[in-house]
Parts: sequence; structure tokens; C-alpha cells
Amino acid sequence: MAVITATSDFGLKDPNVALAKAQFIRRVKGVQWVDISHEVEPHNVLQAAFILKRSYAAFPPGSIHIMYVGSAPREGLEYICMKADGQFFLAPNNGILASVLEQAKIMAARILDIRGIDPMDVHGLFASAAAHLSEGGKVDLLGPSLTKIKKLKTSAPLVDEYAIRGNVVYIDHHGTCITNISRTLFEAHQKGRRASVETSRNRSIAKIYERIGEVPQGKIAGVWDAHGMLCVAVGKSGGEHIKGSNELLGLNINDWVRIDFV
Repeated sequence: MAVITATSDFGLKDPNVALAKAQFIRRVKGVQWVDISHEVEPHNVLQAAFILKRSYAAFPPGSIHIMYVGSAPREGLEYICMKADGQFFLAPNNGILASVLEQAKIMAARILDIRGIDPMDVHGLFASAAAHLSEGGKVDLLGPSLTKIKKLKTSAPLVDEYAIRGNVVYIDHHGTCITNISRTLFEAHQKGRRASVETSRNRSIAKIYERIGEVPQGKIAGVWDAHGMLCVAVGKSGGEHIKGSNELLGLNINDWVRIDFV
């Protein structure tokens, strides 16, 4: 049974997801379809990369991940297949996979060129490639070698003697602001000093919790998430509606967040 995941900016109002899925049902035997997300902001490749990067490793070896964000046909756009970490990735060559797989070992990379399939037929290309891979076909048979993969422009934290300055890179469904500051980076520079989290709206947060469940209800706090990244979150264990840290602090994507050492 082929496990196929899909990530897109199609939304759920229009029939685009169903039309895409229909191509796979027609071509792939015993397909097990998993929707990672179809609520990516339209054309937001950075958000799409973040979501897929955080989810693909949970799937079994041999899974096939389809990325539709930025896949609308246009002159010069290539559609590619990459194999990494024992899994397969089908996507436009627009930088998303370079970000998703930046720390993975790439085993194969090809430009999709499948006989009998219109090179502008995105659904047909992806579904035919998935059918080939799910039956044990080699990546090398899907087209010519990919010699250059496009990369996304992303920001990295800035470090000096007294601070680490990062940015909000994602805001989840609960309004939690996830930054690009890792726990590994924090621990390498803390050196036994006290630390506080400062935000771009002049809010100083004195404590970083180990997990969101420890944060008192309604309290704004720093939290290390399951991926070891610093988040600015609000405790919500009481069950009542409480605004997220994005609303309470007016934080948006790309706003700075800083850890100060004293």
C-alpha cells in the first residue's frame, strides 16, 4: 500500500484537492492518502516548507510526499523528484525541497520527464511518478538528473556576547509564535547566565518552560517545542478561549524575538 501525503495552498472550499486526489486514485494501486495541510497561505513557499519539514519524518520509509505550493505551470518551472531519508518527494523546483531536506542525505534527484504525460500537467506528472515509485520503480527512470536545485532565502539568528536575535518564522493554529532560535544554539551561548525573552512589542519574558502544558493558563511564556525551537506561547490548559501570543503581543511573521543573557 502506497502512503502518499499532500501539502498545498488549495484550501478546502474548492474542488482542487479532490481533483488532485482523483489522479492518484486512478493511477496508484492501494493508495493511502494523507492530507498534511491544504491551508498553507496562497503561494507561501516558506510556510509550506516549514510544515512539510516538521511532518515528513513521522511517515514510514517509502512514503511519497507531494508538494503543490508554487506548482502552477509556468515557463521554465521544473517538476522534480528527490529521494532522501528513505522517502520520496515530488514538488516544483522552487526552493521548498532545498529547505525541507537541508539536513538530509539526498540519494537521488531527477527532473520529471515522463513519456506520454504533458510536462504542464502537474497532477498527471505527480500521480504517474508516484505510481512508478510505489511499485518499486527507480527514481533514475523518471527523467534527467537534477543539476541545480533552487533555494529559498531564509534568515538565521544573529549571535553576540549578550544576546541571540531571531525571528518569528511560523504562527500555529493556537497563535503560538515559533522562532528560528534553537535550544542547541541557546545552550551553546548561555554559559550559566540567566536568560530572558524579549519581543518586538517591548514584552520581557523571564522564564522559558520545557513544555506548553507547564505554562499557567493565560500566561505569556517562552517554551521549547518538541523540535527544540523557542516559541512564544500562552498557557491554555483551562479550556476557555484565550488569544494566542500573536494577538496578545501583536507579533507577526518575521518580527524579531531576542534572548538576552545577564
